[in-house]
Amino acid sequence: MASQEDTREGDGKAQLLAEELEKEGLDAGYWLPKVMQILGIKCREALQHVEYEDYLRLECEVRHPWEKRALQKLLKIRDKVSSINVERTFQAEHPLPKSPIVTHLEELIKTLQQMKEHIHTVTDAPGTSASAIHEAKKKITLTSSLAIYSLLQSLQERAQKDMELLVLLIASSTGYQVESSTFQHLLGHPEIQYMAKEMAAAHEEYVNLKEQDANRAEASLLPFGLAVTPESQELSPEQKKRLNLLQKHSGGKESEMLERDLHSLISRSNQEFVQLLKRLGLQSHYPRKMGMGDFYTICKISLQNSQPSKDTELPCYFLQKLLIGDYQVRYLTCWDQSNPKSATLPQTKVKEHQHSDYFENIIDNLPEAAPEGAVRDGHVHPMDLQMAIFHCADDFLRQTFATKLAFCQLALPLLVPNPCTSHIEFPLYALSQIQRSWKETKSGKEAGAKSYNNKLIFQAQTPIVSFIRIGSSASSSKSQLLNALLSKRKHDTFFHRHCRGSTRERLLMEGVVEIAWYCPRGSPDDTFECCVAFCNLHGDARDHGAQLQFLQEISAVNVALVSELEHMDNRGKKLLQGLLQSPRPLICLLTEQKNVAARQASRTMTIGIKNRNEAELMDQLTKSIRDLLEVSNVRFSLDTCVGKARQHGFIVDIDQPACVTAKAKAKELVDLLKKEKLSEIKSQLLPLQGKLWDQWCKKDKELTRLQEKGNKSIEHHRSQIEYEKKAIRRKQLEQAFPLNPLMKSFLGFLQTQPADTKKYFLQWMKVFMDELSCGRLEELRRDYHDLWSETLAKKKSKIKTMLNCDLLSRLDALADEISDSSIGLEHLLREVGQIYEALQLMETKNYNYVKLPEIAAELMVSGYPIELLDGDASYLPLQWVGAIFDSLIERLGDKRVFVLSVLGIQSTGKSTLLNAMFGLQFNVSAGRCTRGAFMQLIPVGEELQQDLGFDFVLVVDTEGLRAIEMVNKQSLNHDNELATFVIGVGNLTVINIFGENPSEMQDVLQTAVQAFLRMKKVNLSPGCLFVHQNVGAISAKEQNMEGQRRLQEKLDEMTVVAAQQEFCDISSFSDVIGFDVKTHIHYFAHLWEGNPPMAPPNPSYSQNVQQLKSKILQAAQKQSQRSILRLSSLKDRIGDLWNALLNENFVFSFKNSLEIAVYRRLESAFSQWTWKLRSQILDIQMRLDNRIRNGDLQNVTREHFDGLVQETSDAIKKGVEKYFSEDKDHEILAQWKSSTELKLKEVKVTLLLETKKKCENLIKLQKERRKLDVRNLEYVDELLRRSRELAVTLKGKSLSERALRDNFVVVWNNWIAEVSRAAPPPERVYIDAEIKDVLLEHFKEPGFHERIRSFPKGRQFSFHLEKHVMKKKRFGVTIGRICDADVINLQDITDNIIARVIGNIEKKEEEKRDYSQNFIHEILNEVQEGVNSVPCDAKCTFNREYSIDLSLYLCKMAAERFKAMHEAFQKANDPVMYLSSKREDFFQCFQISCQGATSITTFAGFLCEKIEPALRRSVYERTAKDIAEDMQGKFPDFRGNRANLEVCILRYLAEQENFEYFKQYLKFPKEFFQSYIETRVKSHCLDGSRRLEKFLDSSLDLLYRNILSAVSLSTQIVKGRKDREDKVSLWLDEFCRELTEVISLPRSDLKGIEHQEVTDIEFLSSAMAEVLGDLRDRLKNEFADADMSLFSTQPHTILAEHFSGCWEQCPFCGALCTNTMQGHDGDHHLVFHRPRAFVGAKWSETDHLVIDICSSLVGSDCLFKVGDSNLIPYKKYRDAGPRFATWNILPDSSMQAYWKWFVSHFTTQLEALYNGKFQGKGEIPEAWQRITKQEALSELDRC
Repeated sequence: MASQEDTREGDGKAQLLAEELEKEGLDAGYWLPKVMQILGIKCREALQHVEYEDYLRLECEVRHPWEKRALQKLLKIRDKVSSINVERTFQAEHPLPKSPIVTHLEELIKTLQQMKEHIHTVTDAPGTSASAIHEAKKKITLTSSLAIYSLLQSLQERAQKDMELLVLLIASSTGYQVESSTFQHLLGHPEIQYMAKEMAAAHEEYVNLKEQDANRAEASLLPFGLAVTPESQELSPEQKKRLNLLQKHSGGKESEMLERDLHSLISRSNQEFVQLLKRLGLQSHYPRKMGMGDFYTICKISLQNSQPSKDTELPCYFLQKLLIGDYQVRYLTCWDQSNPKSATLPQTKVKEHQHSDYFENIIDNLPEAAPEGAVRDGHVHPMDLQMAIFHCADDFLRQTFATKLAFCQLALPLLVPNPCTSHIEFPLYALSQIQRSWKETKSGKEAGAKSYNNKLIFQAQTPIVSFIRIGSSASSSKSQLLNALLSKRKHDTFFHRHCRGSTRERLLMEGVVEIAWYCPRGSPDDTFECCVAFCNLHGDARDHGAQLQFLQEISAVNVALVSELEHMDNRGKKLLQGLLQSPRPLICLLTEQKNVAARQASRTMTIGIKNRNEAELMDQLTKSIRDLLEVSNVRFSLDTCVGKARQHGFIVDIDQPACVTAKAKAKELVDLLKKEKLSEIKSQLLPLQGKLWDQWCKKDKELTRLQEKGNKSIEHHRSQIEYEKKAIRRKQLEQAFPLNPLMKSFLGFLQTQPADTKKYFLQWMKVFMDELSCGRLEELRRDYHDLWSETLAKKKSKIKTMLNCDLLSRLDALADEISDSSIGLEHLLREVGQIYEALQLMETKNYNYVKLPEIAAELMVSGYPIELLDGDASYLPLQWVGAIFDSLIERLGDKRVFVLSVLGIQSTGKSTLLNAMFGLQFNVSAGRCTRGAFMQLIPVGEELQQDLGFDFVLVVDTEGLRAIEMVNKQSLNHDNELATFVIGVGNLTVINIFGENPSEMQDVLQTAVQAFLRMKKVNLSPGCLFVHQNVGAISAKEQNMEGQRRLQEKLDEMTVVAAQQEFCDISSFSDVIGFDVKTHIHYFAHLWEGNPPMAPPNPSYSQNVQQLKSKILQAAQKQSQRSILRLSSLKDRIGDLWNALLNENFVFSFKNSLEIAVYRRLESAFSQWTWKLRSQILDIQMRLDNRIRNGDLQNVTREHFDGLVQETSDAIKKGVEKYFSEDKDHEILAQWKSSTELKLKEVKVTLLLETKKKCENLIKLQKERRKLDVRNLEYVDELLRRSRELAVTLKGKSLSERALRDNFVVVWNNWIAEVSRAAPPPERVYIDAEIKDVLLEHFKEPGFHERIRSFPKGRQFSFHLEKHVMKKKRFGVTIGRICDADVINLQDITDNIIARVIGNIEKKEEEKRDYSQNFIHEILNEVQEGVNSVPCDAKCTFNREYSIDLSLYLCKMAAERFKAMHEAFQKANDPVMYLSSKREDFFQCFQISCQGATSITTFAGFLCEKIEPALRRSVYERTAKDIAEDMQGKFPDFRGNRANLEVCILRYLAEQENFEYFKQYLKFPKEFFQSYIETRVKSHCLDGSRRLEKFLDSSLDLLYRNILSAVSLSTQIVKGRKDREDKVSLWLDEFCRELTEVISLPRSDLKGIEHQEVTDIEFLSSAMAEVLGDLRDRLKNEFADADMSLFSTQPHTILAEHFSGCWEQCPFCGALCTNTMQGHDGDHHLVFHRPRAFVGAKWSETDHLVIDICSSLVGSDCLFKVGDSNLIPYKKYRDAGPRFATWNILPDSSMQAYWKWFVSHFTTQLEALYNGKFQGKGEIPEAWQRITKQEALSELDRC
């Protein structure tokens, strides 16, 4: 009992441990045994005690990179790396190396470099083991520890405490402990490299600072200590401890000075900034640690439209609002009254401390201190919030940050002082993605002409107007003046003092230069006629000399806001004088002067602005700037400003090594592009995606729309297409390889560079490629527009001339050139995909193409959109996309994904909407609209994953419907395909409607409704939301309701139209999907608040975006988990949708791979459940059979059986319930739950009924035998009485066995003579006469009596077409020619009838039954059933002659066997024969009686002889079940479902390569099925390993123990019975009772020995044990030579019955349905269809066999005929009648190599078998001849 409890407890712990593994995404089936075996862990609590070395032992078992991270997280490796005392470890394990002597920092750095090279060499060496790496880490850790210790000792001796501190701070940041002089964990390459680099940089900076100010240098150690930790996220206790080193290594006056300087320096700089970061919760992100993941990861704020409640929420809200393009983000504040920061804080006081803790006091007080101004206003200044985020952002987030600000028409940071250093940053990279468009009015000769510009603004050469302030002014704001210039006060581009949320004090804007551009729109009311950049220096220019000097150098005009002119200090006067003397024009705005006439001296203007009318002032200022710009020709782009920024010592972000490398490589590649003409770049440098790719796509589509051509079959057409496709791929490869310099360099760079370098590279590639094509594309589009307008005008004039045709051809040529000239990064990635597809399909190994999808997967993870559907070819590269998903799974794990797609008319803002919602990068610039479909992956925050039920959102952006490029190119069909694909792949589709144009609305709605209707028909249920953009006056509720009503009516109208096209009877859109007009329609305001390009986005639009985003995520949260797919399932779904779209009939062709896979798993589970039930019932049947044979059971009832299987049945029910509720695909499974439960119930009922019937038959047989035995038993009793009487007379005499036998023979002979005289003569049965009477009664034919008489005795039955078959008639007309397929089917029916009759006769012979006239009726019934089984739609059937001939043959054949059966029965039941067979038993009983009490051994021997046959029988019965169970559990053939077994059979046939096996499989599939299982069983049991013997021995041992137990129990019961003298009889009663269910040992068979004198029951028990042991040994010797023929119930029969699912055959090719369940729901289906030749099909009027495969035919335009009915298209095969309608035959464009290999390999044999030729239309294609057996087997492996 205890052991069982321990087992249960152990199982429970293992389950909890498995759950921990699953939480981290690890496969428990794989990792649980590893963890338990390698680490010895048995429970989850033990995980916290795992050491780093233990993790290393597990690391080598890792299969995917992401599993390392999951393991580290599970074992908390990063948090608790084992603290090792390296020195002590080495002393124990190795002799210590000689301590390195290091006296200077340079020597330490050199030592560290050597250690870095050492670990690098060990780690990168091929085949290096984990233990070797571990040892190397130990060595470098020890050497580094000793080197640092040596240097510290030397520095202490020289009293260089500052250098000692510097070394300690860096070393301790990497885990060095001063107390033990060791590291607390092993060092690796990153740590060593970090220390070496940091020490060198820090030493150089410290020395330079010390030369300027020693006190300041020492004070700098504190901020250095704060920031030195490479991975520090906050001020940890370890960092505080590290700073305490200041206390330990400083003292006296130096310490006091250091303390004083620290307070002063920190107060001036870092303290305020650190306080701000802490207040905003950004301290862990500084510096530059906030990435794009922080920007677009979906967080809880995404689910709601709320405001921040505390300061720490401000950054997240800011980013979310910026993401959706809400310019009001700049006014974001948080007035939190509960925030302690909003109350006035006490000033930090320096108390007296002991020398030991004053530095700790500084750190403790640091977060509490705050500048006076910062706390006065109680909330964070909005611009401080913006700049704090900017300082924390990395380059890539800064770029997105700036781009979004520009979209919002907000000023951008151009020069940014670093708050912790004196450095000024010039963030050019951040500004490099901003696109602007404008129209300029040209001057000079082309005065009045407009020029359109659309370019990246950092490349635009524009005049720059700089605004600065000298002094301070309470009345005037230069930011307000700038806003009035830029937007006439309609929008605040620059933040100013009167903006909402502004405070008197701001921390991070002093010295910042912001920039904004004025972009004219070519209108008369433009403020400026050209694009002008305006710069704004924040703060007093006197304090920011570097910024001022830079602005002076780049500005075309300077505008200075001058205050306190009369009282200006010298600095101000000097600055102003410099501006006046500068060659740049200057406008002085005097804030304290009024009514001052504007004065102009050459290039300088002075304007008084005090109390001026704003409108007049702005007109004057505008005119002044315009006038001065005309005389100033200075123009700069930000790109050209970089040189000047460097000259001033500014930090330029593009100068980072990674960015420099990436930009250089990008420029190098674009230079390669520039060598070609723009429109020829694709054809010359990207050859795989041009005409060849288009040709390949067309050919691939042809495969799904096959047509008969001339005298060639469909398979010929198909093979020809496949050949042409391969030829195209070969041409592609010839053009692509060797890779041209562009692609070689592009791929090489992406495969070798770090992630950040690749991001820089892709951005620069995008910049340079847009620059390359933008101008030319705009020109071409203008030409196209002009030509299109001209064409429309011609059409309106209704003049159809040759000129119109010429215009159209020119339009087509322009469209082609536009397509050819559109070159972007997506085309390079498309080429990569084409390289992959070509190499894979051609199976070429000359390039490592396996790695190519990893490039795209990495880009997707990085947030880059990847092309899903090729926009130029309108085709989906399925292999490439599938490989990308495989790589994503490898990288991330098989994550759950919610798919959001968008659909709408072209250029209606779909991509803009998605970019605003999720911060995506879909292309909306460079003059190119989205082509095809792109996908982008968005992570979901960990805190939301559980709530939402998925880990990522995959957004699919598509090209617009009615795209201008698709005009006259089957645009309607293209739109329908696109809509069907994106709606099918998406969990939710946003349908975008722009404006209220009825025509556009109708186009979108009709396309979308038809797509949703298709989804409904294929059992997919995506959702949708309608977005109605650019709708005015949306605030009126009544208008909203009216719009909803109109849209609902339009949707219902479109639904009716679409339903007619899809042949459905649906009248409402709500019948198609769950649609609520009140909640599923969103009205959007205009995107722009004014007229572009200077208009900001409409805040209402942004609010609409946020509301839509929240609605989408809420809808996703409510989505059925069935529809949330994992990446692997999504890959299959994309393939299913695309393959179905390639076919003309989407609904007919759609294959739901996910559902198929789930159903197959269900079939396997169903097989396991039914096996448990079958196994239990087999046990029950064996027990009941023994009871019946032993006479213990005379009746069986259904209730009795139900009770016996109740426990197993209940366990299976629980298993089914658990499977359907807990399986990961339980929602898909739900549709089959009721039918599965019903099928299980049916299987149970069937098995029980079969068992009940067998038991009843056995009971009936036993009763019949008992009746016959009654008379024989009388003879037996009399003989036993006489032998006992004789024994009494001989008792006591010492007689030999010979003498005893002589006495017995006398009695025996006398008795046999008496019996012979008394026995009645045997009853005579005239079998031939009875057969004749039955036949005459059945057929009642005239002259039939003579026909019976003349029927030859040994004649065989031969099926003749002319004699035995008649043609059917339809409508009174006889059907024409009978085809070979019909003849073959009739022959098969005949063979089956004969086989069933023979089988029934053999069964009766085995049961040793007597003949009965009923047997003849059974034969005639079998014949009639066979005749009736001819399909009703067959052209012919059997005639009456057939029934007569076959019945005569079978009855005559059976007659001889019935005679032999009757004769054997008579002999077996003749009294004399019966007694003679028992003679030796009687003699032994007589012998025992004579011997008396000394006969126990003989008694035991006699009993064992009776036991032996019964034991042998039981051993074989039990072993048959055990073998079947063993194979079902171990063999892949029998572990799964019927489809899996079918694949195994096909593999076996191919491996054997024996045509006779194939022939049997094709003609008699059910028989071969059983034969195959029998073969597998025999090979398993008789393979030379003595497995059969072991099975038999195992069963024997079990039964032997049962018999010994019966002996013991019987002895225990009887030996205590003093009241009974007939102890032997009582013992036999108990013995037989114990074995009632074990073996067949009837108590009546032991009557001869029940009266023997056996008094020593204990001795009897011993004697029985001895003889039973001998019996066991004897049987084991016998089993050593056993074979399978000795089993009454064969193991293969048990397995065959278990897997006997559906046996329906395909009406076209004869292949078997592979469904595991008999009478299954739904359509029949199978693994592989095959050529129609296998059912004997031939082409009309020829002997040419048909090689077409039905899965190809159903995708073609071919027709077939059923009977004399009209021709039916194969595509509509279900219309052909019931036999066809129940089959699901999907078009299959795959290779289908297996049967093609078979046909080409066994051509001659097949021609002989089917009496035809593979000629004419049946000629075997050459491609089939090239298929190898290995290819055929590989196809099976993929099933």
